[in-house]
Parts: sequence; structure tokens; C-alpha cells
Amino acid sequence: MRTLLRAAAVTALAALAPLQAQSRNAKLVTHQVFIAVTDQSGAPVLDLGPGDFDVNEAGAKRTVVRAALSKDPMRIAMLVDTGDDMSASLTNLRAGLLGFLDVLPPEHEVLLASTGRQFRVRVQPTTDRKKLKDAANGLFGDGGGTVLMDGLLEADSRFLRKAENRWPVFVIVTSDGTEISAGAHEKEFNQWVVALAQRGVSVHAFVFKTGRGSGIPEMIAQNATRNTGGRYDMMNTTTSLPEKMKALAAQLAADAQKMSTWYTVEFQTESAELKPIDVAVPRNGVKLQMSYRRGGQ
Repeated sequence: MRTLLRAAAVTALAALAPLQAQSRNAKLVTHQVFIAVTDQSGAPVLDLGPGDFDVNEAGAKRTVVRAALSKDPMRIAMLVDTGDDMSASLTNLRAGLLGFLDVLPPEHEVLLASTGRQFRVRVQPTTDRKKLKDAANGLFGDGGGTVLMDGLLEADSRFLRKAENRWPVFVIVTSDGTEISAGAHEKEFNQWVVALAQRGVSVHAFVFKTGRGSGIPEMIAQNATRNTGGRYDMMNTTTSLPEKMKALAAQLAADAQKMSTWYTVEFQTESAELKPIDVAVPRNGVKLQMSYRRGGQ
């Protein structure tokens, strides 16, 4: 008996970028979906492989090239604003980073980078909490505006896009002040934001609303979190930031635990534009849940 899961409406995926093709046939591209499979009692089914999933796109059978439990640890790119508008909040920012690192489980990597005036990597991706905490304690104001847009693009290109066996996550802490990224990157950034969800990237953001800036960093953060189903928190004061960042770390840990019982299913299609798909598992009594975002967010 086949248990069938149908995606009847995936029009939002038309603009999403596919994963890099894994086939020598240049006409084939690879897409991914996330599938939870449970038995009649609601317990997760954890013994499936690529041959257990049948994927059809608009009635055409597609080749499943990978199906595995999504147990990859997170690689978290932490981008923090050290520009003028965050200068009075650095004490709370440092405390927030320390609390986040204390709560986050040790297997997850963190990149610490600042976006005040220019994108600056403080610590490359590591699980070394002491190194990260020392850098967090040493954060200072860099003045100027924020390069949030350029920082996101650079961090992704250098540290997330090519990271194998990692769940890519962004955590943004920024003011709504002046955005000074290169204007020439705006088109590239807009395309990048649209493609995030299909890549399985998650974005979460804390925005300190001063009312003095352009508001562009706020819009950047809103778009990125909305497109990936992430968490967005706007604050008029940063006094609650330490507790909020601890809570986010705990939630990310819970997300990773939940994700470990979902399958990442990758399949090849003939077009970057994904049509409605059906997913089936030929096993009695199982139930499927599908998402285009990690963990069904």
C-alpha cells in the first residue's frame, strides 16, 4: 500500500533557486523537500532510504538521489551590528551573545561576525565556546552604518553555501539604522533572499528600532525571516536582548532535535521551476508530512 502526500500548491516555489545539479546531464537540476514519516501510533519511522520514496512532479516520475534523516548540526552565522546606532547597547549585546552560547548545544558551530562600517569576521565557524565567548566579550563599536546586506551575502558565500553536512542558519542582531552596503549588490541580494528557503537556510533576527535610521536593515531582516519561516523580534530597547537570545538558542536546539526525525529528500527534475509534486512511501499505515523548510516550519 502506498501512502501518498500531495503538494497541491507550490506556486511560491516558481522563483526559488534549485540546489546545485548533481548529474552530468546539464538539463537536470536537484530540488529538496523535507518529509516526516510516522507510523500508526505517531512514532517517527527512521529506517527509510532513497528507494522508499516515490516522487512525481506533475505526473512525471522523478529520480530520488538522496533520502536521509536530517541530523546535520547547525552552522550558525551570527551577524551583529557594531555601528553607531548599537553603540549604547554593546553591553546588552555582549551579554546576549554569551547567553546564547551557553544555551546552544555544543555540537553546533557558530561564526561570529560584525557589520558595523564593514563586514568583519571575528571568529570563523567553530564549536570552541571559549574562543567565541572571548571574542564576544571583546566586541566594541566600529561606528558608521551597517553593511547587513553585504555581510549576509559574504557570510553565505564564504561559510554557509559550500558547507557540507551542516544546517545553515543566520542569526541577525541589528539596529534599524543606516544601511551602507554597496548599491550594486541590491539585485543579487533580492535574488538571494528569494532562494533561501529552497536551500534549507533558516534566518532569525533581532532588530533594535531606534527610529533614527533608514529602516532598511529592518526590511532586510523582515524579508529574510519571512522567506525562511524564521523568528523576527523588534525591540524598542535592548534590555531584554540577553534573555531573548537565550530563548532563541533553546528554540534552535529544539528545532535541531525535531529535524533529526525528518528526511531530507533530494530529487532531480528537468527545470528550475518546480511544479506540484506527489510524494509516496510504499508502506502500510504510515503518514507523511511535507515541508519546503527544515523542520516543517
